[in-house]
This record gives sequence, C-alpha cells and structure tokens, in this order.
Amino acid sequence: MDLRQLKYFVRIVELGGLSAAAQSLHVAQPSLSQHVANLEAELGLPLLERGARGARPTPAGRRLYEQAKALLRQAGDIPALVRQEGGDVAGHVRLGLPASTSRRVAVPLLRALRLAHPGVTLEIVEGSTAYIAEMLQRHLLDLGVAVHPGDDARLDVHPLVTEELMLVGPPGEAAPGPVEVAELAALPLLLPAFPNAIRVRIEQLCNAAGLRYRLVAESAAAQVMVAAAQAGIAWTILPWSAFEHEDPASLSWRPIAGRAFTRTLAVCGSRAASGQPAGEAVRRQLQAVVAAMLAEGGWPQAELPVRR
Repeated sequence: MDLRQLKYFVRIVELGGLSAAAQSLHVAQPSLSQHVANLEAELGLPLLERGARGARPTPAGRRLYEQAKALLRQAGDIPALVRQEGGDVAGHVRLGLPASTSRRVAVPLLRALRLAHPGVTLEIVEGSTAYIAEMLQRHLLDLGVAVHPGDDARLDVHPLVTEELMLVGPPGEAAPGPVEVAELAALPLLLPAFPNAIRVRIEQLCNAAGLRYRLVAESAAAQVMVAAAQAGIAWTILPWSAFEHEDPASLSWRPIAGRAFTRTLAVCGSRAASGQPAGEAVRRQLQAVVAAMLAEGGWPQAELPVRR
C-alpha cells in the first residue's frame, strides 16, 4: 500500500465511480481497477460496491477512505513544512465551524491569518456541533469548534466562548421577563435530537422540576429552527448568534429563568495532531479574534469562558 494507491481510492470514492476518477486523475481505467484490486487483496476485504450508477465504498472502504484522507492531508503539508523559512508557518488546516459561529468569525479569522500567517491555507467546513465533533473523532478535521466535550482524552480542548441560550418563538408572543420552566415545558418545542447538548440541558431542566416537555419536531439545523419559530410552528432554544441577523419583528425571544442557561464552545483538535504549527496558528488566531470581539461588545449575550 502506498500514497498513490490511497490517492486513487480517495478520488474514486469522492467522484462515485472509476470512470470519473480515471478522467480526473488522467489514469487509464483498467490501471485504476488494478490498484483497487491490489488494495482489496492486501486488506482481504472488498472496498467498493460496483453498480450501474458507479461505485460506492463498503463499510471497510469507508473506514479506509477516512484514514486515507487524513493521511494524504498530512502528507500534503510536508513540502510546505520543509520549505518554510524564518519560522514562517505553512500548511493546510481543515476547520469545522457551526453555521452561526462561522457567520460571525470566518471573515475576521481569514483576514487575521492572511496578515499573520500567509503560508497557511484554511479550509472551513460548516455543520452542527454534533457533526463537527463526529468529524473530529474520525480525523476528518484538524480543528473544530464544538460544544465543550469535558474531559476527553482523545481531544486537545481549548474553551472559546460561552453563549446564553434563549427561548425563541413566533413574533409578538413573548411575555416580558425570563420564562419559567413550567411555562417552557407547556409550549410546543422543536429541539435537536439526542445527544445534542441543548436537548440534554432541556431534559435535565424539566426532569429536575418533575415536568415533561412537549416535543413536536427535531432538528439541529439553526435555519430550520428559526424558520419554524417564525412560522408559528414551534418554539426552540438557540444562542443569540443563531438568529441575530433575522428581522426583530419576525421573532420573539426570552431568557430562561433560574440558573444561567448557557453553552460553552471550545476549539478542539485531535491529541495525535496537536502541536502541528499550522493548526496551532489557526487556533491561536481564532481565540484572539473571538476575545477581541467579546472585549469590543461585538458578540451579544456571550462572554469568555470561566477558567477552572
């Protein structure tokens, strides 16, 4: 097994067939098929399911794809790391961001990196915090912003920002002041599915009060949650950053009474990859960008996490 074989296999999976991959790689299709056959023989497992519509990975092929993708990304950074001069950082970094966070920090982060580390190429991947955590565990991201995972031996964790979570609903329907748990539980709610941190918090909050909440739908997509609230279908729980750009007249929102109802986001990376200069540069710049926003009041309903 060599890097060329892995590169060929990754391209086949990403393009969904040998013919498209052969054209992309400028390699004869029979040669590509032989590379796959050699991989399958070496591993003793089928890696692709071939059909009229192309080829897709088997479960073993999916595992190989994920590992190969991470390995090829690391190998691609080697020339830049070797050639870098005068301590300048270089390399490619894949960063996962929740959509609401990306909307706020992506452009300032790109600007800061261009000034401080022009040799670093940043790839931004958007998704839910649960999706980003999964991608980190599968080594498909170098860094990701996700809900603070606590003590996870697999991850290098750096707290980034703590956001207040609020009840969000249809326009003109919010009473003044914080919403009590009993009132919240009586409302039709659209919440993310387990094990999302917001869903877990609502479950814990209602259980402690001896209440059952009214779940009418599930989604972790902030756009869906906001749209459902605007349409009067359900109420939901979101940080300010997820709906701050909406027309204020299209929504109602209230804080949740009692103990502070918040989520802490952290910059997470694999411990195995920690210490990589490009990744460390991106993490430091992201933390600096967020800290500056908070200091200038540019991130409402948020604060720096309490250091423990």
